[in-house]
Amino acid sequence: MKKIINNSRKHKRAVAALLLTASLAFILTPGCGARGQRPGRLQVAVDIVPLADFCSAVGGDLVEVEMLVPPGASPHAYELTTGQMRFLAEADVLVTVGMGLTPWAEEVFGKVDNPDLVTVVAGEAIPQSDLIPTAAYEEEKQAGREAEHEHGIYDPHIWLDPELAVYIVEAVRDGFIQADPENAAAYLGSAGGYVEELAGLDAEISEEVATFTSRKFVSFHSSWTYFAHRYGLEQVGVIEEQPGKEPSAGEIGELVDLIESQGIKVVFAEPQFSPRAAEAIAEESGGKVVVKILDPLGDPEDPEKDTYLKMMRSNLEVMGEALR
Repeated sequence: MKKIINNSRKHKRAVAALLLTASLAFILTPGCGARGQRPGRLQVAVDIVPLADFCSAVGGDLVEVEMLVPPGASPHAYELTTGQMRFLAEADVLVTVGMGLTPWAEEVFGKVDNPDLVTVVAGEAIPQSDLIPTAAYEEEKQAGREAEHEHGIYDPHIWLDPELAVYIVEAVRDGFIQADPENAAAYLGSAGGYVEELAGLDAEISEEVATFTSRKFVSFHSSWTYFAHRYGLEQVGVIEEQPGKEPSAGEIGELVDLIESQGIKVVFAEPQFSPRAAEAIAEESGGKVVVKILDPLGDPEDPEKDTYLKMMRSNLEVMGEALR
């Protein structure tokens, strides 16, 4: 992440501030002084729903957030619209997970002509010691092969660990301050309050998971690696090692054998992908496991998952039903 300050935008802010001061006595009514109710809000482009919620929590009325990957879509294979490319060309801040979550992003963002864009890459904010290598990378490493990985060396689903989410929120805060230093105090205050909420969520999850009688599960892909690592659960297998690559009949058979040998009770599917493979595995297991839906992204249109905190609590409830 590099600091780039748009001098022309600072000049516009200064002019706007002078005009506002001159006219304040005549036009100010309750609520009209908020920056979010006049032109000049920080324009923020974000790749996925959870990070968009982090940006809204930190920026409040000072920011306008444009989500690039809409709810229900897979971030692994999304194509930006012309309107989204235009927004990127005029945005002040871009916030992405990085780490290969959106393999198309580097090429697409490189085409955007916006030299003043401040970029926040969430994966770069996480201490490397807290990052978990992908299973594919570990296999190649053990085989002594050095290879370039389309989806990165480390698992990118960092936001699903509330403790790692703190690093992301702080990186967003710092990015906003770089782009808009005049409102640094507001960003610092909002971020501090939200970090406290994340700490409360972390404690709540720890307490709830302690009641689980089963701690192993199979997931659609590696979304829940960080969550499982943080709270003492075990993601013993995944249906798709690479997003979009459906398992073969042989791989399904291997998963069924794994489920039987490990005493797995549940396979977690995701709303962004077809549950067909998960249902086939459950059927092959002779009805010994159930298929439940965990949503790693959330949905602003769903009142049960329209914020990160709600999404995580909703997923925790689903896990509890299956593992307690």
